[in-house]
Amino acid sequence: HELMKELVEKLNKATKAYDAGHPYISDTDWDKLYYKLEEMEKELGYTLPDSPTQKVIYQAAVLELNKVNHNHRMLSLAKTKDLNEVNRLFKDFPNIVMCKMDGLTLSLLYEDGRLKRAETRGDGEIGEDVTHNAMVIPSIPKKIPYKERLIVDGEIICKYNDFDVFSGNYKNPRNFAAGSIRLLDPKECSTRSLTFVAWEVIEGLNSFTKLSEKLYNLDRFGFTVVPYISYSIVAEIDKYVIETIKELANELYYPIDG
Repeated sequence: HELMKELVEKLNKATKAYDAGHPYISDTDWDKLYYKLEEMEKELGYTLPDSPTQKVIYQAAVLELNKVNHNHRMLSLAKTKDLNEVNRLFKDFPNIVMCKMDGLTLSLLYEDGRLKRAETRGDGEIGEDVTHNAMVIPSIPKKIPYKERLIVDGEIICKYNDFDVFSGNYKNPRNFAAGSIRLLDPKECSTRSLTFVAWEVIEGLNSFTKLSEKLYNLDRFGFTVVPYISYSIVAEIDKYVIETIKELANELYYPIDG
């Protein structure tokens, strides 16, 4: 996985330099790296989401977003700013502290290792099918090394540094992300800088009991995983932990609201 990631980064960096008019490796050397990556992907049976071997195939623009019934309830989270209340509720359990991403919640369905459907949260019971746009977002893996049914919930966001270079009528990254993922034309969506951040496994990876273990495997599959701190023993959540999580989000330019 690490060697594959290194090859992808080398190829993408070289391609970016070439497009900017400053190539630093020959076409022959680029091809050698590309073919090596192709062979590795065939051998391992999966590809990283930003691999240069993944050609984007645009689906036709949809006339409207179809409504879909969720296969699980997608409810909003309860809120509190009182750490004493949090510790009172979870004091007897190992816990995991993670960023609450400020975007639009999305659920992804994988079957036989391939992305089958992407849907917005909507009202928690019924959402909208945005699969046509999910297919053109680089941070959403289209093929993963896991053949069983997998349902991953996460957030479509626009990082602050990406939002800063966009000139439009959106007031903040959250509105930008929510409006962009619901576009009818996937070509237009592909021009928007969107990132999918996974934070929950609803179905699949049943051999793992802890959320931290499931998130670790999502990272191995090529997902961008939410910043988190996991406690394997009972530990009190303090202000230092909260500040650490905030700093992690800040370093990644992630918009968060909790």
